[in-house]
Amino acid sequence: MGSLSRRQFFQATGAGILAAQPPRKVPVIDCHVHVGDPKLSAPNAEALSVPWTTVGIDPEEILRGNREAGIDCSVIMPITPPGGTRFAYFEKANEYIAEVCRKYRGKFIGFAKHDVVNEKGRLRSMLLRECRELGLRGLKMHQQPNAELLDTVAELGIPVLYHPQRVALFEEVVAAYPKVNFMMAHMGRDEEPYARYVVNHYPNAYLETANVVTTRHIEHAVEQVPASKIIFGSDEPLVDCRQEIFKIRVLKLPKDKEELILGGNLLRLLGGQLG
Repeated sequence: MGSLSRRQFFQATGAGILAAQPPRKVPVIDCHVHVGDPKLSAPNAEALSVPWTTVGIDPEEILRGNREAGIDCSVIMPITPPGGTRFAYFEKANEYIAEVCRKYRGKFIGFAKHDVVNEKGRLRSMLLRECRELGLRGLKMHQQPNAELLDTVAELGIPVLYHPQRVALFEEVVAAYPKVNFMMAHMGRDEEPYARYVVNHYPNAYLETANVVTTRHIEHAVEQVPASKIIFGSDEPLVDCRQEIFKIRVLKLPKDKEELILGGNLLRLLGGQLG
């Protein structure tokens, strides 16, 4: 028998287990998914210079994986383009995310993304429009945000998914903006103990589980951090959501704690509404 791809393996072995989960009241939400316009794809990903594509990932592909994993809804966002931050202008990217959310209403929640250098001076006007007119519900960041961006976030009352270069940078913004809810992407990758300390210390700080390679860190998190402060994410499409949700299911947590992590906490940060 030939070797199986990762997706084929999970379809053959894990998908049945995931699909057999008992009925639930709290929706399962994947907090960390990237979607790009398939019309803008190219054979060579490194040749892409447009910031609104993740190598042409079709939303239908995300939905197929979600159905197999038992995920009801995904938070979708743009990604920094292969050419790097010099190409990072996200107005079109965010408009596309909003378009996908309208087309697949109830299946996707849109988060904006912005570049604090290239878009400086326009951040407030763009983010206000994207949330109030286009219906986006949060913000994804990799760069350390400036006051222009975070003051607007506070004004809108939206949550932030932040992948900091260092956990100390995350702690800095969490302390400076206590009324804004921040989710630390990848559980503070490589600094997980410090990340757990920060989340336990600040009421507005949360851990997000996407693409945590050392699964022992997830086990430590559920032991040391309240379940109300942990949020499930996958980092689709580069990481398989079925694999990522299995990392939570395999812990066999009490049902109420598992429901918080897999959707209840994020739903609360979104004001209790998916749409």
